[in-house]
Amino acid sequence: MRRRYLIDGQTHDVVVTRSVHGGFSILRDGRRIDVHAEALPDDRQRLHIDGQAHDVWVACSEKSVFVHSNLSGAIEIETVDAAGGAGQARVGASDTLVAPMPGTIIAVHVCEGDMVNAGQSLLVIESMKLETTLVAPRDARIQAVHFGVGATFGLKAILLTLADA
Repeated sequence: MRRRYLIDGQTHDVVVTRSVHGGFSILRDGRRIDVHAEALPDDRQRLHIDGQAHDVWVACSEKSVFVHSNLSGAIEIETVDAAGGAGQARVGASDTLVAPMPGTIIAVHVCEGDMVNAGQSLLVIESMKLETTLVAPRDARIQAVHFGVGATFGLKAILLTLADA
């Protein structure tokens, strides 16, 4: 999928594809970068980038993803594309809302059957003492809410399932 990202104020056009081994391949300026992530027990992620391991903390807000490492400090990554425009971080696949990190549900703003608009607040999660509002990636109907307030979930857990409006 072709995407445009704003990383620390610089625009980057990339093509992101899922690799056969469960990671991602990123094509940028004719260069392919292979990335694979694994969850660590202390809420960090280990990113394997072109074979080199980098331990990082990842936090998501409504508009951005923040990646922090002890080597490079914090980097802000904002998704900018025709589908979402500036400030619309995608939170999952088109029919699911996927947990960007392990955490706890703080608030649920929708019920099964509700109609929602792109950008509408669906859930508030807490992870690493950071509250994050997850928003609808598109206009849809809520097909299922998989976790209630107070429930804990793991990385990449399916929090909500969407259906066509």
